[in-house]
Amino acid sequence: MCNSYSIQPRRIEMAGLSGKVSAAAGTLSKFLVRKSDPGLVLLPDERIKSMRWGFHRPFNPSINNARSDKLDSATWQQAFHDRRCVIPMTSFYEWGAGNGNRKQAYEFINPEDDYLWVAGIWEENPDLGPCYSMVTTAAGPVMSPIHHRMPAILRTDDITTYLDPTASWSFTPYHGPLAATPCESPLPKPRPPDPQQELF
Repeated sequence: MCNSYSIQPRRIEMAGLSGKVSAAAGTLSKFLVRKSDPGLVLLPDERIKSMRWGFHRPFNPSINNARSDKLDSATWQQAFHDRRCVIPMTSFYEWGAGNGNRKQAYEFINPEDDYLWVAGIWEENPDLGPCYSMVTTAAGPVMSPIHHRMPAILRTDDITTYLDPTASWSFTPYHGPLAATPCESPLPKPRPPDPQQELF
């Protein structure tokens, strides 16, 4: 499931939440976010805060995805009821079948030239500070040919309701604006060995 996404400032001036996110994204040292990297989250009071992506557990140091059908489990329940957040993204990446054994990367964006808003949860870790995890749900029509699950994207009008901890919430496949494009993998490739390096 999703293990990398980008968050970048927009090249056009934006108002409201999108403008606040764009300004905050401009302060980041890098725009590609991977497991255990810092990313931006939107809190119920409309603060934009930097947190580490991934809950830390003894069996997994960075649990970056939380299945929507497992949010009542011990790992996620408290955070979902008390500490919801929204993860803004410029794009996210998923891999599907390619040629032979090589998987094809796809980039997903909002074709309306705005951020994607994804449901999240967060917690305070005594050693790592605040950490967040991304909620995933069943794939919508754009994602389903590539993968059976996807980030739980929210419509802009639903952000305030989702962030209200007293509001009940049911996750359904996303049918809003979303575009998928085949792309090169955003993940860094391992360097080939240096033939000039001496071996000892």
